[in-house]
Amino acid sequence: MSDRSTNDAPFAIRRPMRAARRAAGGLLGFALAVLACSQKDTKPSTSDAASQAQASATTASDPLDAAIAEAKDAAPELPPKRDLTGKVVLHAGDSMVGGEQGLTKALATKFKAEGAKFHKDYEVSLAISTFAHTPKLKGLLEKYKPDIVILTLGANDVFVPFPQTNAAHVEAIVKKIGDRECYWISPPTWKPDTGVVEVIRDHCAPCKFFDSRNLTLKRSGDHIHPTDKGGAEWAELFWAFFEGRGPSAPGLLAVDAGPMPSDAAP
Repeated sequence: MSDRSTNDAPFAIRRPMRAARRAAGGLLGFALAVLACSQKDTKPSTSDAASQAQASATTASDPLDAAIAEAKDAAPELPPKRDLTGKVVLHAGDSMVGGEQGLTKALATKFKAEGAKFHKDYEVSLAISTFAHTPKLKGLLEKYKPDIVILTLGANDVFVPFPQTNAAHVEAIVKKIGDRECYWISPPTWKPDTGVVEVIRDHCAPCKFFDSRNLTLKRSGDHIHPTDKGGAEWAELFWAFFEGRGPSAPGLLAVDAGPMPSDAAP
């Protein structure tokens, strides 16, 4: 009895182990078969591979296309061209206006080409305070009835020791102009001013301010007033601003203008 129990025990254990190995082998075979079928089913066809390659190429070019599109969207649109037909323009101020040459000559050509009527008036050695408190500006406004007023004024005040005293004078001038479209062109300084340009800028609203300081302009023998060529260059910069496609302060460094005494009167 005891011998049979000892001999039967290993046999009893081996039977379930063989069964387990058979079951495991069957499961492994089934899994391999499923995997093979899966790989067969998912293998891309030639046309699918070509489509995927084309999609990859398109995706690769998308960043460049997106960058180009973004740049186009970000680029500022130029304002529509203004219709100046029949508009009356008055350009007034000191001798920087230019008389029969320089700035006003070039501006007259541009405005007249657009169908506007252009009038100019200037006075040598004219100061801001004088222009503010004499009837000159009022008379010009009544005579020409301008739609657009352009002032080029301040050259005779660039070296005054207390430029802030001109603040009230600038405001008085602007008040006389009223609700007309207005632009104040600062003097194209030939050497650093004492601060009058900032005073004009800060007090000429609602006139639009064009800062002409430090422009590289061709100047006449006095090294102050622009020549015809310099006036044309100056007018071109202002015209770009006037049309809304240029900066209000080009900020070029004046290298052509030589030093002049501070008491020179344009």
